[in-house]
Amino acid sequence: MNISVAIVDKDKEYVRRLSEELQQYAELSLHVYTGEESYRNAVERTRFDVVLFDPDISDLPLSFPEVKLPVCLYSDDASNAGKYADTVKIMKYQRISRIYQELIREYAEKAGYSADFDHSQNTTMIAVHSPLGGSGKTTVALAIASALTARGTSALFVSMERLGSSFCVNPKKEDGIVALIQAASDPVVNFELKLKGIMKQGLNGIFYVEGFDRFADYDAVTEEEIESVLMKMKRCGVFETVIVDMDSDMDMVAKTILRQADRIVELERIGSFPEAKMGLFIQQGIVNENKHKMVRVRNFAESSSRFSFEWDIPLAGTVHNYGNVQSKTVIDAISANGEIDLDTIMKR
Repeated sequence: MNISVAIVDKDKEYVRRLSEELQQYAELSLHVYTGEESYRNAVERTRFDVVLFDPDISDLPLSFPEVKLPVCLYSDDASNAGKYADTVKIMKYQRISRIYQELIREYAEKAGYSADFDHSQNTTMIAVHSPLGGSGKTTVALAIASALTARGTSALFVSMERLGSSFCVNPKKEDGIVALIQAASDPVVNFELKLKGIMKQGLNGIFYVEGFDRFADYDAVTEEEIESVLMKMKRCGVFETVIVDMDSDMDMVAKTILRQADRIVELERIGSFPEAKMGLFIQQGIVNENKHKMVRVRNFAESSSRFSFEWDIPLAGTVHNYGNVQSKTVIDAISANGEIDLDTIMKR
């Protein structure tokens, strides 16, 4: 969902510098043309969202068929700027970061994106958590996202673990959640466009945002930053459902996620140690505060499993122990066998 940008300018050195710096912004997909004819040929077969052009590229006005935002890169010595009186203009010779900021602001307005319009009521945020390490949170979170996607509900998987474990099925290519957190705190950046530029499509067609891969990044984030990025994910309404894969530690990040979530899926495991730990967990104040939006899923169950531990939140599924097989196989099996009840999760 990148923004397709054509740069049209005969100054090859300027085009090189401009394109090199703009390439750092993941939401931009760049196409470069240093001559009028090459641009005119390209625009006949390629649809561009934005065209950044020097007015002196041609003495005849350029045409912009189906282009959402033509932008004239003007300078004081430009001869043909007057031919584009009704076209958005951005000063050519300034910091390229400023050109980017102005471009995004103008595009957001032209494309109908509004930072003030709140779509929160149309987006459900599901947090998948367990106080038990190795409980299978990531697998279950991906299975929920996969099942929702399969039934036509738009879903975004977001890793918020201290070290993300979803990289085995959703390859890490570049900064995801870290860049998104920074964007949520920057008043200049349009968050919706940034999200669309950063998200990737991976396992079973699931859209995802890449997680933390350094302790330092996780530890550096503040409560305000986590709250802001989660709220903006809901406000922009790009997805009907956002599934957040959490860390086991009940730290500031986890508490903020639970507070912002509309639904919380708690994972259980059979065994004396896991059940003892769950018993201690449910006595904590954070559980009582959020119990009204919690459901539970039992994981790694054998056919003869007998869960002696019970607590008063609805059971939304029992996932079988598939042994040492590939994660994709387990995720597909969970969906195929209907082991997680999406309706129970969504109606809480």
